[in-house]
Amino acid sequence: MKRQERNRALQRSIPEEYTKGVKLVDIDGTIAEYMSDVVIPNVVENGNVVKIPLLYGNAERWHNIRKEGYLRDKRGQIQIPLVMFTRNSIDRNDSMANFKEASVLPAYKKWSKTNRYDRFSLLPNAVPTYEHYNISVPHYVTLTYEVMIWTSFTEHMNKIVEAFQYATDRYWGKREGYRFQTRIDSFDNEQEVGEGSERIIRTSFTMVVNAYLLPERDDGWPNVKKSFTPKRIIFGTERELDGLETYNYRNYEDVINFMAIRNQQTAEYIDNQTVKLTGVELPPIPNELRTSFNKKDRFVIFADGNKITDYTYDYIPDTNTIIFHLDESINYETDIYIIGKYLKI
Repeated sequence: MKRQERNRALQRSIPEEYTKGVKLVDIDGTIAEYMSDVVIPNVVENGNVVKIPLLYGNAERWHNIRKEGYLRDKRGQIQIPLVMFTRNSIDRNDSMANFKEASVLPAYKKWSKTNRYDRFSLLPNAVPTYEHYNISVPHYVTLTYEVMIWTSFTEHMNKIVEAFQYATDRYWGKREGYRFQTRIDSFDNEQEVGEGSERIIRTSFTMVVNAYLLPERDDGWPNVKKSFTPKRIIFGTERELDGLETYNYRNYEDVINFMAIRNQQTAEYIDNQTVKLTGVELPPIPNELRTSFNKKDRFVIFADGNKITDYTYDYIPDTNTIIFHLDESINYETDIYIIGKYLKI
């Protein structure tokens, strides 16, 4: 059997935390961890500080609490205080922009172990290497969770509800991990007497979480690809010292720097056919590209994820501003994204 040849230049190791994707269990775990560590407060019961437990409501547990109104432990005792949550639904979030043409999002890591930090590296005026990651665009979703709280005292319930109310409309999660925006609208309170004349105070509410999903692989290919920026590129020729002058052409530095420019920004509306970018400027086209570089090669324009063709817009540069005139009228609620060779100032 013939051994399959591999290109070792393409075999670049990527840390596992960058390639594992984002799954539903990651979202559930992030929400649960934030509720347990940050939102749910401790309460004082009979002079003791009690940490309120948090449980995920699987099918069996949720069926029992719907039937009886509370949850019992293995000894048959009612579990109070307690917070339980379950995921009810997953919906597509159409309000988030999802570019159809641009299938990856670029990210850079400025530190790389391939860089050598010694005095010799300063002599040839070398540029440090950056690690470049191309990440597939995630699928944005809206998840709905139902939460139930049980306590014996109104004072405890008030403290818990106040903590959840204060945490609404925030990004739940850790700074070094996932973070998802969570919203709580209203709380439903009930008070009843359980078996043995035990008073039970119950509050339920719904949480709406804006999140995203990203599989590890898409159509057999990884969703994260890694590459390195070049440390130094020199275009030119050299001649041997046979009486002629030795040449080392570095005339292409301006061309390389110009072709590497790529920025993205949301445009502002002037009217329904005119938008602008502010705080930007157009770098000059190098002389080597003036005859081959088309004026409209500078920009790619997306309206709600759909690419606008080169023949349906024109632009005029101004002081720290670029004004774009569109041939067709566009609704003011449409997001206009402009990717191109311009500099942010």
